[in-house]
Amino acid sequence: NKTRTIFLPLKPSSISVGKKSPGDKEKKPHPMEKKTFESLKTFSEHSFVRKRIWQTDKLHCNIYCFEPGQQNSLHRHPVSDEVVFCLEGEGIVVVGIEQQSIKAGETLLVPMNTPHGYINTSLDRRMIISVIQCPLPVDHVPVEPGNLSTLIRP
Repeated sequence: NKTRTIFLPLKPSSISVGKKSPGDKEKKPHPMEKKTFESLKTFSEHSFVRKRIWQTDKLHCNIYCFEPGQQNSLHRHPVSDEVVFCLEGEGIVVVGIEQQSIKAGETLLVPMNTPHGYINTSLDRRMIISVIQCPLPVDHVPVEPGNLSTLIRP
């Protein structure tokens, strides 16, 4: 007396190919453009460097370049999530009350309104991360104590 389940293919309801959905705005498509991280890398001995890679009306993507010891102090974004990709080097990321090491090839999610920051803890190696944030606008609200060095546990 076994019952057999039959799975029927589902048609996606949120995708319309060739048709406009109600509320779609008339927009020109973004032209394809390619950039290399090598061409975007910029370092400064005075402070970490942030450069905008892409921006649309819904998100933006930045590259952050840190010399050893540099940091992006503790802050939060009230209405924006943040996806972080480590492209080169390694360091420590503080998210809320947690801290994690991050190295090239790893990624993490920072939920909206969660205090977070990045620090390059290496003595001799640069760290590069790329950050995608949405939705816009991304407000940057400083959080005390600010300096991540006071929060890092060995």
